[in-house]
Amino acid sequence: MRTRTGLPLLLFALWLIALPARAQEALEVVAPAGAVEFSYQHLETNKLLISAADGEGNPLRNLTIEDFIVKRAGKQAQILSAEPLETSKDVSLNIVMVVDNSASMRRRRAVDPIIRAMENLYAIIRPIDNITVIVFSDDETIPFGDYNLHVRMKQSNQIEELRAFIRESFEENLTNKTVVYEGMLAGLSVLHNLPEEANKFMVVFTDGEDINSAFRGPVVEKAAEGIANFEAYAIDYMPASGTNPFLSDFSASHGGRIWKASAAEDLVPIFQAVMSKLLYRYVVAYRFLYPPTGTLALVPAVVNVEEITTIDSAPLLNYIYFDTGQSAIPERYVRFRSQDQADAFDPANLRATLEKYLNVLNIVGKRLAEFPDAAIRIVGCNTDMGEEKGRIDLSRARAEAVKAYLQYIWGVEPSRLAVEARNLPEVPSSRGTPEGRQENQRVEIHADRDEILDVVTSTYAEARMDAEALQLQPLIVAEHGIYSWKLTILGDDTPLHSMTGSGRLEENLNLPPDKLAPLAIAPYKQIRAEMEVEDMEGQVYTVASDPIAVNFLKREERRARNLGYKVQEKYALILFDFNSDAIKARNEVIVRQIVARIDSLADVSVNIVGHTDNIGKEAYNLDLSERRARAVFNQIAAVRGEASAEAFKYAGVGPFDPLFSNDLPENRALNRTVTITLLYEQKD
Repeated sequence: MRTRTGLPLLLFALWLIALPARAQEALEVVAPAGAVEFSYQHLETNKLLISAADGEGNPLRNLTIEDFIVKRAGKQAQILSAEPLETSKDVSLNIVMVVDNSASMRRRRAVDPIIRAMENLYAIIRPIDNITVIVFSDDETIPFGDYNLHVRMKQSNQIEELRAFIRESFEENLTNKTVVYEGMLAGLSVLHNLPEEANKFMVVFTDGEDINSAFRGPVVEKAAEGIANFEAYAIDYMPASGTNPFLSDFSASHGGRIWKASAAEDLVPIFQAVMSKLLYRYVVAYRFLYPPTGTLALVPAVVNVEEITTIDSAPLLNYIYFDTGQSAIPERYVRFRSQDQADAFDPANLRATLEKYLNVLNIVGKRLAEFPDAAIRIVGCNTDMGEEKGRIDLSRARAEAVKAYLQYIWGVEPSRLAVEARNLPEVPSSRGTPEGRQENQRVEIHADRDEILDVVTSTYAEARMDAEALQLQPLIVAEHGIYSWKLTILGDDTPLHSMTGSGRLEENLNLPPDKLAPLAIAPYKQIRAEMEVEDMEGQVYTVASDPIAVNFLKREERRARNLGYKVQEKYALILFDFNSDAIKARNEVIVRQIVARIDSLADVSVNIVGHTDNIGKEAYNLDLSERRARAVFNQIAAVRGEASAEAFKYAGVGPFDPLFSNDLPENRALNRTVTITLLYEQKD
């Protein structure tokens, strides 16, 4: 006995455990006028395969979009198209034909009629269709779980291949047994393997009762459970006058019907009717036009913005970092082209810490000009690994580049600019990480007077609002899903910021504080939001929030009314060494200055916060930042006395609230700090 394997059959367990049917939308599909027989299958989202026939089973032809109605929850869909399946290039037919080729066909002189009848199947086949023909076999079997099905199978959409298979089955391989149930089980396993959204049809033709299958009808019924988009049809050519009860029930329960062939000459027209039933259908596309709806809220309802005078004392990081293997000063550092530009430079015009740092060469040059008796040491270093291994010459070239700039642009006498070269810095960063190695590629500037590397102080106006951020609360219902959205924030009627996105909206969306900073919204009386939402169907919905009021407390207005105005002084200690909480001597000077400032103020709040870079474990860095903050707190307490320092707050935030991004070595160095903020009210 030969056994054929490798065919797409499910394991026996598939019919023991019923698969859940595909959950479909609760649609109401109305039969076209004149349709007596009517059925439909879900192909994909918003697409149906519809069959409509008259009272004699003849398909209704030439139907248009006007003939179809689809509803859901009482709302009628828009019919987009109604294309005959026979002309569709996108929807394939998936047909399984179970054909009885038992020896009784010859006794009843039906071999030639059935061969001719099968031409009706070949006539409807298109290149995109999937056809499986199953016949009985005395010699071959297909494994199905623990059983062998006595069938042969041909899967093809090539007409000549199918025609040759049928001819061989009826002219050379008629069987002595009728195994309709086994043929149906094989066919159902093929249908189980098709995608859930694919249409699936089974046609069963038999001329006798099934008395030889290893299974009975209930097994077939069980195997059919869970097949989505499935219709079954049967052609009964048995000698009995009525139709076979099992095939009648099976086809009816799966959306199909059964035909009775009383004589061989009935086979050709019945097969023609069956194939017409399969082919002459309509691919109907629809959509429900439920536009998005919803509300938009901007909170809080009122924002108070207060102008604050900021006195910012930023540390002067005395390192210049170089690219690997390079001695040229990187482009990010601000350098002048002439001494005239240098003469016009005023460090008081610099605001942010990074802006001050990137001007470090100019600040040092300016101060050397102001203190002609001061001198500096310029120490070149390298990472002493890889291409920089032992490169004292590279270290010296880096130092010479810094010296040349100070000499030729700032006019500093060479005798005041001592150049030294070494491999690793005296206090290096860890060479075990790329970041640490990058930080060791530097020039250090050391001065014999504190004024040269003192903090850089500038005064400017900032604003603070009583809300951490403006928050948007969109409650948008889009039945078809959100394709895209655009948000616009307006101050009065002036666009201030816009955002775009796609997909589902968060219920609470914090607007970026850098784009809607207090000073940015302060000039306006009201802030409001507008949102435009487009769903997957191209429907657009626009919604606006109620405006929120902006109260701007200007410093000049408060001064005119003889009211106090807020002042904040920001201090950041000069960087701590890598992995260290030790306060350097330069920082001790700054701490004494801060203490003196605190003593001069009547009512001041003091907030001390420790920071780290992002190198290393978070838990360790959090502890390190707290040790740094505590060290500063202890030093202030030592100068002012423990009692007066009890009201001061200090905390460590580690790498979680970085002052600067950690992408560059100077940013990481400036993150190794403790910030001290004084907040008080000033009266003129």
